[in-house]
Amino acid sequence: MLDLSGVDLRGAQLDNAMLYNSDLSGARLEGASLTGASFSRANLQGASLTGLDLTRGRFSRANLGGADLRGANLSQANLAGADLSAADLSGANLDSASLLGSRLEGARLAGAVLDRANLRGLDLSTAADLARVSFKRADLRMARLSGLDLQGIDFTGARLLKADLGGSDLKNALFVDAELKKVVFIDADLRRASFKGARMHGARLTGAKLEGAVLQGLELSGNLIGVDFSRAQISRVRFNGANLKQANFRQAQLEYTDLEGANLYGADFTGARLVRCNLRKANLREASLEGVDLKGNVLEGAKGLAGPADQ
Repeated sequence: MLDLSGVDLRGAQLDNAMLYNSDLSGARLEGASLTGASFSRANLQGASLTGLDLTRGRFSRANLGGADLRGANLSQANLAGADLSAADLSGANLDSASLLGSRLEGARLAGAVLDRANLRGLDLSTAADLARVSFKRADLRMARLSGLDLQGIDFTGARLLKADLGGSDLKNALFVDAELKKVVFIDADLRRASFKGARMHGARLTGAKLEGAVLQGLELSGNLIGVDFSRAQISRVRFNGANLKQANFRQAQLEYTDLEGANLYGADFTGARLVRCNLRKANLREASLEGVDLKGNVLEGAKGLAGPADQ
């Protein structure tokens, strides 16, 4: 093992250097030229790599715990299996990087770009800071992002199949054209989030807040009991057969929405606007429809619009 621990390598020419399994803990590498260098299995714990161009860098299974990577360019880098715990990646560019199997406990990622990055199966719930991170078209399948502050985060086109975002603050987040099948959103705050064109079949939304959210061109089914859709903009959404018992649609805008066969027992539509919606065979018993104009909507076989209410 090459021992370069604590060495000052600022400005050094290390292009194509083979630093595999080397000890660079605490080393200073600011301004160094590292094009094509390999750091696989190297110990870079506490090393300073701020602002470096590490494009396509090889860091598989490297120890980068506590390393300073602020503003570094790690696009297309291989960080598979790397230990990034407590590392500072604020403002780093990780576009198309692979972090498969890496550790991110306590890592600071504020403002980092993770577009198209491979984050499949990662536990990001223990990261210290994910403010302003971009996850556009990232692979987040089966990733864990529960209980986090993810306000305004951009997940446009991201793949989140079976990901866990339960309990996270996702106000104003963008999920445009995202793959959200079987995603856990239980108790998540999704107020004013945008889901235009997202694929959400089987998403779990129990206890989620979707007030003011934009839902367009989606399919939502299963258990949606008590979900808050108040003031949401809902267009061309399919709720066929969904259990929307006691859901809140107060002042929501529903256009061309398919609620055929849905259980809307006790749902609150007070002040909602329904335009050409399909409520065929829906259960509207005990639903509140105060101020709702149902003209122009399909109501054939709907239950609870006349006669005594029963569950």
